[in-house]
Amino acid sequence: MQVTDSGVPRCSSCRPSLKLRTNAFEAAYKKATALRGDVKGLKNQWLARDRADPDAGYSITLWENEADMRAFWDSKKREEAMALLRPFFLNQFTVTQCEVRSAQRE
Repeated sequence: MQVTDSGVPRCSSCRPSLKLRTNAFEAAYKKATALRGDVKGLKNQWLARDRADPDAGYSITLWENEADMRAFWDSKKREEAMALLRPFFLNQFTVTQCEVRSAQRE
């Protein structure tokens, strides 16, 4: 993936149950983001499915700054949205925060 915006990226990696293959997880993800609504500082967000492991997925978010990212992480809004997704998780859910070291524009 080429980074096209500056900001603070966060990547959430999850390995949902087999329901991911039926697109139920993607539908729940879209519902969760709609429920969550607009979030201060969130510049962009992507949901990706691992080609080698169709049961694995990644949510990548790009933030204006770390303070906005942390404020959302600790918010009730996030907790309510995550409640829709938790039934899909199988003990493998990791979150990493990244520092962009190089960026390219297409």
